Formats: sequence, structure tokens, C-alpha cells
Amino acid sequence: MTKDTADRVDARRRWLSKRLGLALGAIYASPTLLRLTPARASGSGGGSGGGGGGFGGEGGSPGSFSRPSRPRRRAQAPRPEIVVATLVPGQIDQIVALGYTLVARDTINLIGAELGRFRLPANLTFDQARAQIAGALPDALFDPNHLYSPGELPCGSDSCAAFDLIGWRTAAHSCPGDTVIGMIDTTVNAGHAALEGVAVETMPVLAEGRQPGSAVHGTAIAILLGGRGDSRTPGLLDGVRLVAAEAFHRDASGQDRADAFDVARAIDRLVEAGMPVINLSFTGPDNAVLRRVVEAALARDVILVAAAGNAGPLSDPLYPAAQDGVVAVTAVDARSRVYRQANAGDHVDFAAPGVQLWTAASVSGGRYRSGTSYAAPFVSAALAVARARKPQAPSAQLIEELRSGVVDLGEPGRDKVFGWGLVQADGACRAPATETFFPAAGTAD
Repeated sequence: MTKDTADRVDARRRWLSKRLGLALGAIYASPTLLRLTPARASGSGGGSGGGGGGFGGEGGSPGSFSRPSRPRRRAQAPRPEIVVATLVPGQIDQIVALGYTLVARDTINLIGAELGRFRLPANLTFDQARAQIAGALPDALFDPNHLYSPGELPCGSDSCAAFDLIGWRTAAHSCPGDTVIGMIDTTVNAGHAALEGVAVETMPVLAEGRQPGSAVHGTAIAILLGGRGDSRTPGLLDGVRLVAAEAFHRDASGQDRADAFDVARAIDRLVEAGMPVINLSFTGPDNAVLRRVVEAALARDVILVAAAGNAGPLSDPLYPAAQDGVVAVTAVDARSRVYRQANAGDHVDFAAPGVQLWTAASVSGGRYRSGTSYAAPFVSAALAVARARKPQAPSAQLIEELRSGVVDLGEPGRDKVFGWGLVQADGACRAPATETFFPAAGTAD
């Protein structure tokens, strides 16, 4: 090729590059190298494809090839959210008028309030929003729309593998027929083999547009409470009726999360459905709106049992377990040693098995898991049976009777690690005389 010919070819390539939207000097790419057929080129969004297709296609021209798409800008993170409960009709709309974006709203009958979930305006911080809403609506309850997580930690080689099976027996067979437990958790696989024939009612309470959470944690808790006694993962109670409020969604990173808005709605729905005991195997920060809803549930003599949390003994208290009146449960292993990642504090009431506990997988089979999440159902089950046996007894009396039968662990009396001690409920549902319903996970030293 002569120099004159080479110059003409190079000029032709630069002309093609301009028409293709590429930078000067870029290497020419044919449809074959781009792996574009005429149909795909003409069908791609944003180009001016001709009837015959892309560049080089029949009936086409250099100008008929669609321009390569520019890299998309990363979507901006959504504005932070707040949750507001108002007692006066129309106040949610007043907040919208102040410039807040209303994401969802609902009525919480427990406290006679309308609940709103809002995004903050771009020019306001939380503190500024709090001051603005308090000034306009002094009676409204306001807080960030806090997130809550299932109280689960996977077993590691150093924290689970060395422990033997927890010593509780298979499901009791003489429990009252009207034993009922409510639970707030992730999705429950009601079709699991271990729940076949078990009365399980699921109650989705997710705000519109949210992707339901996984079925891992919720299914494990449901089966621990009421799984078939003849399954690979037997539950604590035989014949229990479970009502599961599915309040957890998948966040942007794929994690299971529930916000204060959905948790408040879940408690409201379960209380309205007449649940005498509600299991709360999740943790998060204190929240003004959720605190008011919990207070209202307790005022109706509903027993709320919550996992103490897995943030470690030096962590700040986690909620709802740390709220006054809620029964907080920590976890111990088969030798009655506290779970090393369990929260501690004056609010801890009871200890129960929760280390290397054999629990159900979401579809079939089982696995060992650890966490205060799995200890809470032991106490929920014991108190639900006590409630069924004594439906007129005050909740405080049932909790005191459970306290009177514990195995004291740690320092004498109540302490920040074990609470009153390891829960025992051998009289709740009578198994054979040689067995106990909730045998101790080891013996106290």
C-alpha cells in the first residue's frame, strides 16, 4: 500500500469514527467484532437504526448504526426516611405540605394514630426535620425510620462446632389445644414438611413495592415453635397455632430488614388478631413510634418476648428487648455458658438454649444455628402454654411463675448476663415422667 493510499484509508477510518460517535483515533469496529446482527442493532435503544439494520447491513449506511450507549450514572441513594405517628386527622397531609415525600401511610388502631413514612427534603437534616415537625405538630411522634435485623449469627468453627446438641426433647404432646403464638419475622415457608398439618397463618405486612425477605430466619423460628414432632426438626409445641406477621423486606444489598413503620403495623395487626404472646426475634435501636406501640400492646396484657441481641456484652441495649415490660431473652449453650456475642444488661430476664441449636432450613433439612433469636422461642412457648392454661391470669403473674422455676446461673439472683436464670417449664406441658419439657442446657456449676 502506497503512502497516499494509506492516508486515504486513515481519513476514511476517522470519518467513520466520527459517525459512530467514537473518539478520533479509535480503532474501527465492524458489526462482526461488536457481535451485533442487523436485527439487534436496529432494535437497540437510542440509535437511529434503518430498516435494514446496523452498519454494513443490507440497505444501511454508516449513519444508520446506533451510537454506543454511554455508561450510566450510578443512581443516587434515596433520601433518609422518617416515621411519624399523628393523633389528629389530616396531620399526615400537613407534613406533605411542608415538603416531605409521603412513601406510605397506615392506621395503627392500638394507639389510635395515623402512621406516615416520609423521605426528608433534600435541604434538611434529621434534627432540622424534627424541629420543624415538632413546631408544626407538637403532639406528633417522630423518629428516623429505624431498621431492625433478625437476631441471627451463623455458626463459626470456633463458636458452634465444639458444642453438643441442646438437651431439649421432641415436641410435647399434652399441651392445651388453644395454645396460640404470634411472631414477627421474615417470610415463613408454610409449605415446609416440618409444618405439614400445623396451623400456620401468614400475615404479610410489607409496605407496597417492597420485596419480601428470605424465608430462612422466619421458617426456622416457626418450626422451632411448632414443627412436627416426627420431623427432622421437631418443634417445642405440638398442636400450637402460629400467626406469623411477615414484616421483613430485602434491602438494596439483599439483606433482610424491617423498619419501624412495618414493625409497628405488624404489632398492631397481631394484637388486633388476639395474639396473647408475640415472639420478636429481631433487634434494632430505640424508636419513639415503636415504643408507643409496644406500650399500648403491653397495656392490653399481651406478652412480648424479644431476643436480647447479638452485639456483644459491651454493646448498648437493643430494642424492643430493652423496653420496660418486654421479656428479654439471652442464649446459653449446652453447658449453660452464655452465648459469647449476646447482649447483656439490667433488662435481661431469662436465659434459654440458643447455641448450636438444630433448626430447620428454609426448604428442607436443618442446620445448627446460634443466636438469641433462637432462645426467645423457648420462653415464648412456655408463656403461651401458661396463658392457655390460665387465660384469665395477668401476664405479670405468668412471668413471675416462670421466673420462680428457673435454674439460677452466674451471680446469685438476677444479673446482667443471665437475667433470673435458665428457664424451666417442665410443668407447662406434661411429657412422660422421665422427661422434662425444657430441660436445662447442661447444669449450673
